[in-house]
Amino acid sequence: MIVERTDAAIDALVTTDLQHAPTDLYPVGRRMLIEIVVRALFGERLVDRTAEIDANFARSQRYLSSPLYRQIPHPIPFTLRARVRRDRDALDALIDSAMADSRAQGPAGRGGHDGGDVLDALVHDSDLSDAEIRDQVKTLIGAGYDTTASSLAWILWETTTNAHVWQRLRDEADEVLGPHGEHQVIDDQSLAKLQFANRTMRESLRLHPASGVGAREAAVDLRVGPYTIRKGTLVLWSPYLVGRHAPTWIDADRFDPDRLLALDEMQRGLAEAAWVPFGRGPRMCIGFALAQMELTLITARLAQRLNVTPTAARPPEPVGLVVSQPAGGAFMYTRPRATND
Repeated sequence: MIVERTDAAIDALVTTDLQHAPTDLYPVGRRMLIEIVVRALFGERLVDRTAEIDANFARSQRYLSSPLYRQIPHPIPFTLRARVRRDRDALDALIDSAMADSRAQGPAGRGGHDGGDVLDALVHDSDLSDAEIRDQVKTLIGAGYDTTASSLAWILWETTTNAHVWQRLRDEADEVLGPHGEHQVIDDQSLAKLQFANRTMRESLRLHPASGVGAREAAVDLRVGPYTIRKGTLVLWSPYLVGRHAPTWIDADRFDPDRLLALDEMQRGLAEAAWVPFGRGPRMCIGFALAQMELTLITARLAQRLNVTPTAARPPEPVGLVVSQPAGGAFMYTRPRATND
């Protein structure tokens, strides 16, 4: 399904009149990923509402990235905060309708390959209240595509501004997914064979984690190095700083998908511990496996089917408090790959 939606996005892109002007691939990836996430989590139930869902989430996410003084709670109408409240109410109504549909069909009426989707499981197999189900659905959708879309934009910048990476991705995709122009069944074995695409994804996430700062509350008293942290203390941590920590990573700011291949077992263990774009432990991002699968397959397919040339020689600066995005998006010259490329 991921490859099918990627192909659909590519087809829509190459049938437009590009007129030799650069295209912002960030919103292209965003639209593609919300369709993938909605289908992966909720089957076909909400697919025809993806544009509406995207619009509602986009305003909320822009609001969360606005200066903190603009987020002070207030009841004033006709403000961005008021609009975000209306967006939240619209999403709640949409989810309520989907829950009602699930209950009307009942456990025996479930569809999908596994006898139901995530919403069915939340409705029929959990003790969650309707309000808790709404929160779970909004969290799964919101966190499942906006962060991944930003990560895809960073991957595009790194793979097109570093020599030979795009071609290596293309060569591997031709070998694993079938020659360009031919169709082949994509399965978990295909994913496992896309080793360079996977390393490329992981290296980009090391340099550009979806969020630069995370927060945890200490559940017990503990010591970290020379510091004593008391239970209840709010601890801020940064996957961005860990991913660029010079004592851990050789030439830490350099993009190198092959860097782990030259490490010994101890060095590789340290690097694995320091790779935390999805967090770690019981509060690790619930979508870590889906996001890595999406990014690996999408990157490989884009390289296989498109010629992409960046509009700058190096990636832009990051922007965004909640989600780290490339400033200015991902404007690139894009054209379909010729049969002789």
